[in-house]
Amino acid sequence: MIKILSAVVLISASLFAQDFDAFLDNALKNSPYLKSSNLSLYQAREQVSVMTRYKNPSLELEYSEFRPDSSKDDNGYRTAFTQPIRLWGVGRDTEALADATIKKATSNYSLSYAEFTRDISLLYTEYANQKRQLELGNEELGIAKNIYEISKQRNIAGTISKGVMLQAQVDYEMVEIKKQTLNLDIQETYFKLLKFAGITKEIELDFTHEFKLHSDVNSLNNPNINYLKSYKEEAKANSQINSSKVKWIDLTAEYENEPDQNIVRVGATFPLAIFNTSREEMQIAKLEADKTELLIENENAKISIENIKLQKQRNLLLLLKSKNEETLKTQTKLLKMFEDGYKIASINLLELQNIKNRVIKTKESLIKIDTALNQNTITTNYIAGAYNE
Repeated sequence: MIKILSAVVLISASLFAQDFDAFLDNALKNSPYLKSSNLSLYQAREQVSVMTRYKNPSLELEYSEFRPDSSKDDNGYRTAFTQPIRLWGVGRDTEALADATIKKATSNYSLSYAEFTRDISLLYTEYANQKRQLELGNEELGIAKNIYEISKQRNIAGTISKGVMLQAQVDYEMVEIKKQTLNLDIQETYFKLLKFAGITKEIELDFTHEFKLHSDVNSLNNPNINYLKSYKEEAKANSQINSSKVKWIDLTAEYENEPDQNIVRVGATFPLAIFNTSREEMQIAKLEADKTELLIENENAKISIENIKLQKQRNLLLLLKSKNEETLKTQTKLLKMFEDGYKIASINLLELQNIKNRVIKTKESLIKIDTALNQNTITTNYIAGAYNE
């Protein structure tokens, strides 16, 4: 009856538990970290507006008083209007820099989004691994309790000594301690996961999610590469702007009223690029672009070898999983035989506990392999750009 009630409780809990996809979706929508990163995109757009806006005009007003020796006093005035004008080529280059700045901010947000998705997924696999280990701990506790109950019956019947029975009791109690320790580890990982997701209250979270490889993406969409490319394009646009020695000229219109005449002047002021030609700024931007290109080459090389490693690792993990599953079938049959044999005193306690430990060890290995496969999938998907926003 107790077993049936426990099963009902577990099924009910799983029905109300939030699956990982819903959990991730909520985290992506509500994460203060991503919201902050998204604000940086709006900030970049405002910076672009500053970059492309025109300078304010200036207005000069002047009053004059004339005092000639032979006549009465007279007065006059002068007004001048000056508007800085950006040269056409510079304006085009500024627009190109503005576009590059927006693209860099966008790719930076996409990088933050992908990193957040990857990291929360990896953290979830740690939590799921520990929860599955706890389930296995319950199973191990059941086996140890069964062995202990058989030992008590055999001790009463006089077929084993009290010392052997106490060994079974100690084994049972050690499994209980192991389970409680695991509970502490789960609690630590669980709250770490919630904190990272920006969630402020406890939720029931499903731990059976299996990550799948995305087949419709490739490493050309890698978020790190995309960000470096956008950074390089911004540096190149900066270099192009600084290639213009003269960026602005001043157009001036002036009207002057004097006692004996009115004067109208129209003119332009051209800065002379003698001492400041922006050559150094242009070279700095060019070097930054060249440096970023080398970083892109380095990142591509790292991605290439990482993909090879992940593929080989995946193949080995799948092979190891298959071998462990085959071994577990044999061990499970053997455990049942040893439990039956222990009941009729044909098997001693040490032999039974040894095969029990082997079964648990193999199941632990399978859980770790599944966790490693999920982590391998997450990393592969991230490299291929599957988590880009």
